[in-house]
Amino acid sequence: MCDSLRRWGPVAAIAVVVGVSGCRKSPNQERAVNAASSQSKPAHDERLEITLLVRPEVRMERVPMRTAVLRFRNLTSAPLRLYLPTAEPFRAMISTLYFYAEGGAPLSVPEPRPHGYVITERDFPLLAAGETRDFTQSFTLDPLSASGTLPERLTGFEPGRPLFVRWFYENSIRRWEGGATTLDGVTKPLFDGGDIPHIWTGKLVAEMPWTAPE
Repeated sequence: MCDSLRRWGPVAAIAVVVGVSGCRKSPNQERAVNAASSQSKPAHDERLEITLLVRPEVRMERVPMRTAVLRFRNLTSAPLRLYLPTAEPFRAMISTLYFYAEGGAPLSVPEPRPHGYVITERDFPLLAAGETRDFTQSFTLDPLSASGTLPERLTGFEPGRPLFVRWFYENSIRRWEGGATTLDGVTKPLFDGGDIPHIWTGKLVAEMPWTAPE
């Protein structure tokens, strides 16, 4: 898919790349996504830099869904491994978006889910030295109303209202030894149960002002 996007060029890639998790983009494609998005300032430590982008497009999935682009950049000359579950609903407390409206409680995405997904080595993507890679995380400002029939805009997030967005990315896991009993079964060891190669640990926060869209 990523090679196809490069052949199509940056304009066509805008509509497609946001739906591709973990896509490596050419510089032209990256500039095209940047130009059409609201973007935070980068946050970084010695090894990793993160940037949040919020795309303007809306897609309907029972409710209007929007896309945040999670941009990771390896600042080192060695490989760097992330912990980022492929299934977006199970990223709470790992990759969490907070939307703040004046005078109201923040909207957090995703909501915590204690079970329902089995972590595998696929959930630990490896960045090459100096590589930048984008992932996506979906959210809505218009969940179903109490009746469960129609979308309804959250109070405080009406179009034109000033908002503030924070993306927390954090990881403290160095090993996945397995053997834990969960509702989804007994976990299996990953990476032979030893230290996860090249794993990044720490906490970074990227933040930006944003205006509630239509």
